[in-house]
Amino acid sequence: MNISLLGQGFEATSQNSAGNKLIKFFADKDFHTFTGITAFASQAGIRGLSKHIKTAKKHLNIITIATGIDQKGTSKEALEELLALNIDAYVFYQPSITIFHPKIYLFEGADKSELIIGSSNLTSQGLFTNVEASLLVSIDNRVETDRKIVEQLKDYFKGIFDFTDPNLKKLSKKIIADLVKAKVVPTEAERKAAQDKAEKAVRKETEIIISKIFPKRAIAKIPSEFRGTKKTTTKSAATAAASTGSASARGKLVWTRKKLPSSSVQVGGSRTNPTGGLRLVQDNFISGGSKIDQTSYFKNLFSKYTWKQVRATPYVEAAKVPFEVTIKGVFHGRFDLEVRHKPSGEAGQHNYTTSISWGTAGNIISKANLTGSRLDLYAPKGKGKPFQIVIS
Repeated sequence: MNISLLGQGFEATSQNSAGNKLIKFFADKDFHTFTGITAFASQAGIRGLSKHIKTAKKHLNIITIATGIDQKGTSKEALEELLALNIDAYVFYQPSITIFHPKIYLFEGADKSELIIGSSNLTSQGLFTNVEASLLVSIDNRVETDRKIVEQLKDYFKGIFDFTDPNLKKLSKKIIADLVKAKVVPTEAERKAAQDKAEKAVRKETEIIISKIFPKRAIAKIPSEFRGTKKTTTKSAATAAASTGSASARGKLVWTRKKLPSSSVQVGGSRTNPTGGLRLVQDNFISGGSKIDQTSYFKNLFSKYTWKQVRATPYVEAAKVPFEVTIKGVFHGRFDLEVRHKPSGEAGQHNYTTSISWGTAGNIISKANLTGSRLDLYAPKGKGKPFQIVIS
C-alpha cells in the first residue's frame, strides 16, 4: 500500500488535484469498477467528466455515482447530466439536521485499486481550484492488509455499495422532478442567483476591509470541459464574451430580431401561447446586400449539423446545434438546442420555416421577461465553436 497527499488550490499549478487523478484513472484499462460517493455535484463537474466516463465504459464494467443533495449544493441540471451518462446513478438524502458529506472515489481492478478520499466534491471547483486535501491510497489487491481498507470502506457504507439503504434512491426523471418540486434541489439559475444575491449583500460593506487583511492568491486553472455554465456579471455582452471562462468569442452577425414577440420567449398571454422556441423569421435582416429568404437561409446556416426527419406529415426535420446564451450582459452558458425545419412553414403558409427550441435554456428564458428585447445571433468563430445568442 502506498499513501500520498493530493493537495490542490493552495498553489497555482495543482497538478495533483483530485480532478486530474480522476481523469488519469478513468483512462486506466486495468480497472473494471468505479464507485464515486460525493456530497455535492455540479453540472460543470459532471459534464467535464462525461467524456472520460464515456470512454472508460469500454473497460469499466460497473460505474456508480451517488451524490448528496443537501443545502441546495446539487442542482437539477447536475442530476440531469448524471442521469444522461446512463450509469448507475443515485441520490442520497436524509431529511434531518445532519447532512451527507463524504467524498470518496474508488477504482477497482484485478491486481490493483486506487482510493481517493478527502474533501473534493464532484464540482469543477472541488476537483480543481478549491483549496482541498485528499489522500490517494494505492492498493495492491494481492496483499491482504491492503485489501482490508476497501473491505472496511464497503462494510461501513454497505447500504450504499449494495444499494439497500432506504435513503439512497435510483436517479430518474421523476425523482429529479419531485426533488425540484419539493424545493430540495434548485436549478442552476436559482442556485447562482442565491449566491450572487448573498455576495452583493456583503460585497460593498466588506470588500475594502477584507482586501486590507487578506491578499488575493493565484488559483489553478479549470480545464475547459469543466467550466460548464459559468455566470458572469460584466456590464456589457461584449465584455462577457471576451472574459476568461465565459462566452466564446463571436463570429459574424448572421441574424437579428429587433423586438422579440412574447410567443418566442415562452411568455403566454390572452392572445398568445408560449411556443417553447425562437421563430427564425426574416425581420428585414440584410445578408450579402439583400434581405434574407427565411425559407432557406436558416437551414443553410445550420447545414453542417446532422439533420434527421422527426415527422413525416407535415414533413419536419431537426438537428442538435450548440449555442451559448448571454442575456442582458450575463452569460448563462452553453446549450445543445434542437433546431427544427418545416419546409411548409407554420400552417403551410411559409411565414417561418425554421425555429430553435429553447429546451434546457427554457427556464432561464421564461423568467427573464424578454418580450420586446433585441436578439442577435452570431456564427461560430472557429471550428467546433458554438453559435452565440445575445439578448439585450
